[in-house]
Amino acid sequence: MYRLEVGKPYNPAVPHQPCPEGGEYNYRGGVHELLLRFAKLTAQEIEDVRRGDSEFALAQAEGILFFLYRFGQAIRWSDAPYTWHLVPQEHRTDPEPPATPNTRAVLHVILLDATTGIVAGLRLVTLSPDLTRALFEAIQAQTQTTWAGWKEYDRHLAAAYRKYPSTEKLLTVAVARTKGGE
Repeated sequence: MYRLEVGKPYNPAVPHQPCPEGGEYNYRGGVHELLLRFAKLTAQEIEDVRRGDSEFALAQAEGILFFLYRFGQAIRWSDAPYTWHLVPQEHRTDPEPPATPNTRAVLHVILLDATTGIVAGLRLVTLSPDLTRALFEAIQAQTQTTWAGWKEYDRHLAAAYRKYPSTEKLLTVAVARTKGGE
């Protein structure tokens, strides 16, 4: 595993590699990670991800988990679909149940300049015990399902976005919601 640093490539093996814009939530190797990739980053976006108010939520639709997030005023509510089955086999780990009712998961937030693949910001934020439990239960449930393949996943994802065409609509069915560090 390599060390992430602001100003350095996210992936040292392919420095200065452009990457697609958007947010990506992952649970792998026992770590909750939110990777945010934006082209033409503003100073406000960087500041809001690094130090601004943050909120997170979890919604489920069509068998897919949606990790919802917001940072400060610059990064409005957005979503990142997730399924345990898309995590490469060598990085998959069964989620650990929260040790106590007050256990809080730590979310690793990584902000990338999508045009270069350079890390623009890093942040660790704790999630509430309710969101921690909801994530554990949802991911654990996915580990018990059979992977139907990409075609089926794409069909379910499209159906979920038809039913909930905006992040605000997904928020209405969130099973847990919290402010970062709450």
